[in-house]
Amino acid sequence: MSHWRGLLPKLEVWQDWSYGGRWHHLFGRLTYRGLPVHGFSTTPTGDPLDPYGRVLYLDTLDSAYGPGWRRENGFVARNPDGTFCYGFVPHTTEKGERRPPGNGRRYRIAISGPGVTPDVVWVGDGLHDFDRANPQDVALEANMNQLQRSLVTGSTPCHA
Repeated sequence: MSHWRGLLPKLEVWQDWSYGGRWHHLFGRLTYRGLPVHGFSTTPTGDPLDPYGRVLYLDTLDSAYGPGWRRENGFVARNPDGTFCYGFVPHTTEKGERRPPGNGRRYRIAISGPGVTPDVVWVGDGLHDFDRANPQDVALEANMNQLQRSLVTGSTPCHA
């Protein structure tokens, strides 16, 4: 039970597609009191090396990994702007296992709040596959790419 009072961290998440619509993609930012939340150093595999870094844990529902919620990956918000991005592409785990794209029916991101603030969770429906012939998909992709460029203020942009 938490006795927290005050503002909570803000986890903003948007979805689109990457690599010309080939892969599902999500991106966003983590802030607290209007300031970006990020660490200052990570290991080569992305583990935070200081008390400021926060791992965002991404779960996928009813994906290629099977029914129910399954862990897709964990990653950190970027220094200096608190942004993050994740493409649902085939990848190899730290144990050397090949995994297919984990896009699913729904997604969930959970993160421990900065300092002693409560945990924050975002849940959203997954997108359908990109359709180049659909003007709504083309417009959404263009709008999301512009939004993502506007959020990144110092870190490396994601692949549009």
